[in-house]
Amino acid sequence: MGIADEAALYALGYWMHENHPSRISGLCLNDIQRKTPCDECSAVCPAGLSIHEKNPNWKGCTDCGLCVTACPTQAINASGASCKQVDSAVDAAQGCVVLACRRYEGAADAVLACLASLSWDEIAAIALRIPVVLKTGPCKTCPDARAVSCLKETIRRVKDFYESEEFSRRVFPRIPAALAQEHAEGRASGAQRRRMFSTFADSVKEGTARLSGNEEPPSVSRSRAMLLDALVSLPLEERPAVRWLTLSEDGACRGCGICVKMCPHGALSFAADIEGTHCSDDSVPRFLAHDASRCTQCGLCYLSCPEDNLGGWVELRTSEVPALACNPIHVARCEKCDRFFKEEKGRTICPACSRFRFRP
Repeated sequence: MGIADEAALYALGYWMHENHPSRISGLCLNDIQRKTPCDECSAVCPAGLSIHEKNPNWKGCTDCGLCVTACPTQAINASGASCKQVDSAVDAAQGCVVLACRRYEGAADAVLACLASLSWDEIAAIALRIPVVLKTGPCKTCPDARAVSCLKETIRRVKDFYESEEFSRRVFPRIPAALAQEHAEGRASGAQRRRMFSTFADSVKEGTARLSGNEEPPSVSRSRAMLLDALVSLPLEERPAVRWLTLSEDGACRGCGICVKMCPHGALSFAADIEGTHCSDDSVPRFLAHDASRCTQCGLCYLSCPEDNLGGWVELRTSEVPALACNPIHVARCEKCDRFFKEEKGRTICPACSRFRFRP
């Protein structure tokens, strides 16, 4: 499923979840596995809602959005009202876009229940199109310590993604003097930026037309789809080199493919070469490819690996999308069961099959 298709699914679903967040069942850890139950969304909910349950009751939701940023697999999307408000603000703002919470007493382009409802990749996506001003002043007296901590972590991740110098050009605590007049008077680059932002809107429309009646769930969150779309909409020479985290592999992979099947975002795959070319069904994989641009570091691959050979995170800085890192693996195909196993000199049958006698 392409980025435009992912985005279209969210556009189709906005009206269904206007005033509260929505869950993507295919991405929730509790829907994928039962070994390690996850309730991080419920733990941060100030209303005490059991959001981690399969069919959560949203009655009493204040649309604070803390569950959106707490989910390790980004399986919760912000409410339609919140999404529309931010999208409209970015589309209309000129010079910079000012985002604030309800406790902020000044003027802002978008006023959210809480700034902590913005995920790091949504802020990063917006910052690729227009400078972002985050009015964090009210955080100093905010009674919700969890929300404040969450926002600090979000800003830290955006800074890590861009690195300090690039971050300082894109995200601000107050309106820069150089942009103040443009923001106030609404002139200069507004039309050009609207054309850039329309790239996402156009992809939504095109994807919606293709996906009418398609019930296939998306494999990345709305915010990650926005970020990837914002990156690929820029010419490669204009894209900043951004920081992703990719998996390391210790060489013990036996090609079982459990991690590939378990990854909710489709970030892992077997590859035939260093370029990440997908293997055909009858070929032997030579690399375990990891697309860091789709990964949320939920750790499900590590938990499911029978060899415990995944888990270390390595920095990958690139302007390419997808952000591929290919780990070499050494596997062979068993002559008996046709499954892969750790390659050993002279061995043609996997350890499991070698324990049994087979009829000729």
